[in-house]
Amino acid sequence: MGELSDYGITREVLQEMYDLWCHGAKKSDLERRYLDKPESHGKLFSSLVREHLGIETERKSHLTAERDELVREVARLKALLRQHGIDPASGSDRDRV
Repeated sequence: MGELSDYGITREVLQEMYDLWCHGAKKSDLERRYLDKPESHGKLFSSLVREHLGIETERKSHLTAERDELVREVARLKALLRQHGIDPASGSDRDRV
């Protein structure tokens, strides 16, 4: 990620862009208007706001959040199995120590 000046804007302009987004403007439209990025999808806006304003503008989908929770649960259960001498990769308790 470059400096804001690399994109021809200042922190104040980025703040203005963020404020407009908070009031309903689309990220891709802001990128086209302020950053002259006709191919934009809003990712550059999100990255710049995250890096220079310290604000997250992307939300995880409920499926991503659920997947992350399941990954943590599987890791917890595998650790519990190992703690009781069971190798979770083997699929049986014949590997008990």
